[in-house]
Amino acid sequence: MPTLTNSRNDLEQAIAQGIDFLHAMQLPSGTFQIFCSPHPLLEENCKPDYSTFQTAQISYCLNFTNSEKVQEILRKAIRFLVSTMQDGCVWRYTCSPNPDYLAPDVDDTACISFLLRRHGVSFPDNIGVILGNRDSRGLFYTWILPRLTWTTHMSYWRVALRQLLKLRQLYWFYSVTECKPNDVDLVVNANVLYYLGERPETAPIIRRLIQILGEQAEERCDKYYANRFNFYYFLSRNYAAGVRALEAVGDTIVARIKSYAHPDGVIGNHILHTALAACALMDWKDHSPVLDNAILAILCAMDSNGGWKKCPFYYSGPSKKLAWGSEELTTGFCLEALSRYRDLQG
Repeated sequence: MPTLTNSRNDLEQAIAQGIDFLHAMQLPSGTFQIFCSPHPLLEENCKPDYSTFQTAQISYCLNFTNSEKVQEILRKAIRFLVSTMQDGCVWRYTCSPNPDYLAPDVDDTACISFLLRRHGVSFPDNIGVILGNRDSRGLFYTWILPRLTWTTHMSYWRVALRQLLKLRQLYWFYSVTECKPNDVDLVVNANVLYYLGERPETAPIIRRLIQILGEQAEERCDKYYANRFNFYYFLSRNYAAGVRALEAVGDTIVARIKSYAHPDGVIGNHILHTALAACALMDWKDHSPVLDNAILAILCAMDSNGGWKKCPFYYSGPSKKLAWGSEELTTGFCLEALSRYRDLQG
């Protein structure tokens, strides 16, 4: 392993270059690029996709640093996300120029709503829509669709019944993809927990997240994120945000992350896994040599343009026939890890 002779300066320079990269790559609409590819590492046949998700996630990652350029990026991103809000204050994954063929989902809705709330942007109440979209166990369906179970949350019905207007498109979508109307995904539920917080309605999520760790089912509990480091990242940020019921699994998560650390500092299969793992370790306040080496690996992996290579972050389903990612998305997570580590250094 190489060592850093001046870690503070190296961190500051890398963070500044990463911000410059995102500032240059942000599209005039305020969004960022995302690519879809049949290649497992997005190394060929990459096609652009049009989505709200990556813009919300990159914006979240930038909350851990601050500069004039960051503020400009966030202003443009938030303006874009507000413009894609649908009636009922919900969001769907795709956006223009993709056709409006998808139902809204609780994942994008929760992540974007949390971001807007954090930045003081007012928006209509959508908690009833989300609370109305639960199964018999109290877990949250991914897709906001009409169901044969009754709920008293009228705002849910107003959003869900509106989806009947595009029934033909939805039938086609759920027939030809691995997405299904009754999907219940645990990373998605962790994001709902992050938005709604620890409350009686989210207690089933907490119990199930803990159960998943006991079953060692991190790779199988969410058909779209489909990776243990995504699971660790999104669960751990709930603990850092104050969901103390998760405290009992902290040692387990830290130990499992460390078991995937390589001698060169990389954790998992690539640098995006490393950034996700580093953030999770910091959520649990584990400031060990594994974290130090992971940060060094992230610094060493920066490209000359100030960004980091695109890596797969989510998938089309369990088959992983298609993967999504971009340099901008990887850069967002790497910037979060570096910025938080810099703050730890004083």
